[in-house]
Amino acid sequence: MTASKIKEWVKNDGETPDWVASQPDDVQARLKSYFRATIANNKPNTLKNRATPLKQFSQWYHGNLLEVDSNVVEDWRDDLVVRDYGYRTVRQKIYAISSFYSRLEDRDHIQSNPVDAVDIDHYEKTRQSEHLEQEYVSKDQFQDMLDACETTRECVCCLIFWDCGLRVGEAVDVKLGDINRRKKSIEIETGKTRKMEEDDERTVYYSQKFENVLTEWLDNGKRNSYFGSSGPYLLVSEEAEQMYPGTVSDILRDVADRADVLKEMYTDKSNRTRYWPHPHALRKSYGVYRTKRGMPIAYLSTLMGHSDLQVTRDKYLIFRDDDIRDADRRYRPNLS
Repeated sequence: MTASKIKEWVKNDGETPDWVASQPDDVQARLKSYFRATIANNKPNTLKNRATPLKQFSQWYHGNLLEVDSNVVEDWRDDLVVRDYGYRTVRQKIYAISSFYSRLEDRDHIQSNPVDAVDIDHYEKTRQSEHLEQEYVSKDQFQDMLDACETTRECVCCLIFWDCGLRVGEAVDVKLGDINRRKKSIEIETGKTRKMEEDDERTVYYSQKFENVLTEWLDNGKRNSYFGSSGPYLLVSEEAEQMYPGTVSDILRDVADRADVLKEMYTDKSNRTRYWPHPHALRKSYGVYRTKRGMPIAYLSTLMGHSDLQVTRDKYLIFRDDDIRDADRRYRPNLS
């Protein structure tokens, strides 16, 4: 709701959102300019990801956003932690408001970004990592999931993450025309790049095993049994031509449950139970196992759609202790 109201306000000069209207006129003008730039230069979800934390911060602060200093941001950070937000979520919220203040600083509306002096470097741990010994799916676990699949669609949903390392939003956006069956490749519009960047598309590749499943899904009529099969998307549902990301997660959860792989991690702030594995766990597996096989980090970063090698290294190459122990044994020099 926050993003839709912002978009209506910016694009059609609609009603000013209440939390914006509570700010002085000059701050409202700065916010409108910031959100206009966000809509123009970023992916659609970016507006929501930036507007929601900024709204939360504004409502918590109850003051002029141009008068915020680092102490205020630190107090908000601490309050979020006390209210049981995960460390990674807190970090993302701080980054979101930092984007606003960076724009103000660049345009000389403020002297400095108040977030720059706030320490969030150690806020890397996720709620998921606090409850799991490993964040990626092992080969044995994935094989159990494949064996537990009862439909071709379930196999497609599992393999598109394991074989291609996609984000769930990218997976549901794959169209039939994006797939090159001869080359066993898929053209992907990268899910987390700015609209104006040149590297917002990439090619990923898949195995013969996935090609065999696609043959069943596309050539042998399995996809045709779904209502959405008349549309252009690879993943379809009983109700629509494009599958919702939540539906994909539900499918993987059901498969993992049948495979006796499913784990209950925690209950979030909306009182929803969070389960593992989910699509992102399979994406992590994609990165981990290619690194184990010796793929250079630069290649992996390109295949996963990262603009920064550090993102690949820090967020996806998370190994278990026994992985690190085995690597130490493998590369340890032998002495006579």
